[in-house]
Amino acid sequence: MKRFAPLFVALLLLTACGPSARSEGAPAPVADNRALTALFNADQKARKGGTPDLKEGLRISLADAERREQVRAMLDRGEVRSGGDYWRAGFIFQHGDHPDDFLLAHALATAALSLGEQDGAWLAAASLDRYLVAVDRPQIYGTQFIAIPDQPTNQSALDRDLLTDSIREATGVPPLAEQTPPP
Repeated sequence: MKRFAPLFVALLLLTACGPSARSEGAPAPVADNRALTALFNADQKARKGGTPDLKEGLRISLADAERREQVRAMLDRGEVRSGGDYWRAGFIFQHGDHPDDFLLAHALATAALSLGEQDGAWLAAASLDRYLVAVDRPQIYGTQFIAIPDQPTNQSALDRDLLTDSIREATGVPPLAEQTPPP
């Protein structure tokens, strides 16, 4: 029996540390959706270069709508799986046209955050602010600004009392004293 003890211990260690042991802990990382990454990159590229004129703004808006349709189809097919995927999908919906787009962006950012994508915290704050502004309520974090060509940028209405600056900080939003419209 003594000569089988080392073999028995080795067998126990292999069983405890083998592939099935990892399945009980954290899930294996999920690869990012390459098609979604390409849509996100196109979304970001469209926003380089400042405030567009009316014609360019319309072109961007139409391309944004196409990207949202594609992402919605990916969501419906279960192709959005990683924290990065949810964050990218949320960013694409953040550039939507309707309150439901912004609310979905918020839900996607929250999912990204729950899957470990820390950039989801700022997106959750910004998408909630955008939703609130879209439904004629004051934003609460202070992330939304109105940019009109040839006019100064103004911050949308803000409820300065609901949140503390520590909550803003936890989501990557500057404290109220540091919030100024971008140039």
